[in-house]
Amino acid sequence: MLQVELKKILFHHKGLLLLLISLAAYAVFCVGSGYDSSYVIDRNEDTYLAYMDRWQGEVTKEKTQEMEVEYAEASRSDDGRKAAFLTIYNQYYYAKEDPAHRFLMDERGWDTLLTHDGVNVILLLFLLALCIPVFCGEYQCGMAQILRSCRNGRGRLVGIKLGVMAALAVLATALFQLVQFVVVSLLVGLDGASYPLQSLSFFEHSPYLISVGQAYRIVVLSRCLGAAWFAILIALLSILFRQTVLTTFSGIAVSILPHLIGGSFLKYVLPLPAGLLAGTGYVWGTLTEVGYDENWNLIDIVTFPGITPEQFGLLAILSLAIICLLIWLCLRFYVGRRKAISTRPLLTAVLILCMTVSLSGCGQSNSAEITHDFLADASKGENSTYTVELDMVENTITATSKATGEAILLTRDPFGQAGAISSIYVDEDACYYASSGEVGDGFQIYRVDLKDFSTRLYFSTGSDNTATFWGLLDHEPTVDELLADVGSVTSFVVDGNYIYYLQGGRLYKVFRWTGWETVEVTNTAQIQSIKFLDGKLVCEN
Repeated sequence: MLQVELKKILFHHKGLLLLLISLAAYAVFCVGSGYDSSYVIDRNEDTYLAYMDRWQGEVTKEKTQEMEVEYAEASRSDDGRKAAFLTIYNQYYYAKEDPAHRFLMDERGWDTLLTHDGVNVILLLFLLALCIPVFCGEYQCGMAQILRSCRNGRGRLVGIKLGVMAALAVLATALFQLVQFVVVSLLVGLDGASYPLQSLSFFEHSPYLISVGQAYRIVVLSRCLGAAWFAILIALLSILFRQTVLTTFSGIAVSILPHLIGGSFLKYVLPLPAGLLAGTGYVWGTLTEVGYDENWNLIDIVTFPGITPEQFGLLAILSLAIICLLIWLCLRFYVGRRKAISTRPLLTAVLILCMTVSLSGCGQSNSAEITHDFLADASKGENSTYTVELDMVENTITATSKATGEAILLTRDPFGQAGAISSIYVDEDACYYASSGEVGDGFQIYRVDLKDFSTRLYFSTGSDNTATFWGLLDHEPTVDELLADVGSVTSFVVDGNYIYYLQGGRLYKVFRWTGWETVEVTNTAQIQSIKFLDGKLVCEN
């Protein structure tokens, strides 16, 4: 029976073909997504790697002395040597604070594998395509009734089906992880697997005293357990609903909705497979960002509470218990005589829930409400509550209440603003400002919430590496590109997850999550008017 079920799933249901196609698609996706990097490293990668080969590993007295000597020499340099060294030096400064648990390493590859917890849509769709036909197909063709009348077609058959589904789901998930590991390793390398996890600055507060490689193994095992859970859950939904469409929508809802509601932390503690399929958050530790209290004192705001190893152990045990419960329910409902759950009201409810969530919380565009003149004064802005003004001399931004006339300082960094603020953009909820540092370091856009006045980094050209197509192309910047990088952002508009900005005589459009950038207008010098109206750029010569 085991061989029959394997053959049925892999060949009759085209499971093997779907797996190969899905792995190929995921490989292409991984190549296109690239790896985490920074603007400075990408522009000076050879120099950065030379420094890293020289000093990576444990921080020693000899390395400290060498760095101090190099610091004096690199500081006098005006080329990429200075920028690359300062990047290394910042990592060194972080490592030397706790040399027993922090080594100097190239963080790019491991950050790519361990700091992202989004939905793997390709894996999700494959698991649905693999698991749904196992039971739904038999119900829809009438084979289920015939099988249940046989001596071995009841409990034993269901057990074998569930075991095969779970095993194939785990195997497929492991192969997906292998594909990503190989692609990232080829693109940027994965040295330092034996280094302490806290060597990666993102994991500064992680409670796990393990190596980077051990943390990755935990993530892979978590995702495999989540895949087994998801497969068993799909089997139960198939037995309950007996309809492919409803089972598909229910499976998608169970997997995606936890990512859309309640923030990053909630999905890791809900009794659903979404947290395990994400996996990475279990080893993150506590994450914070700088904010202000009611007295305008600088404080750390917790954005992710963190999960201790003990808590993760309890969650893993709970997950195994739920999987056992789901298996028992599958056996009971498949063997027992019962009617399928009515599909119409449930399908309607699932569709409404999915549409409501997708329309309400995913950072959708509000293009129809935006009117922005790129050539107008970008040092002023207003909404229904505040008038906001940028003082370029003092490098400060002030919001004045329209109701009371109270002036509120929005730039409150006690150490001074890191870069020169060149322009602002104001909507009903926040004030955004563009800031740039030294030439070649790119620019950043910060978001100041106009309710609690907290500030966070919204976008940075230092977080993408698209200039060389994520390292795949050996690209030397043209003269036009270098000139474009020199200028500050003179005006910009935020439209959902897209940012349109004017810099160096060009108008760009960038997707803030990936850094993918396109040039909308190549030369603005001859254009009299550039406006963003109702989601469209309107230019007049």
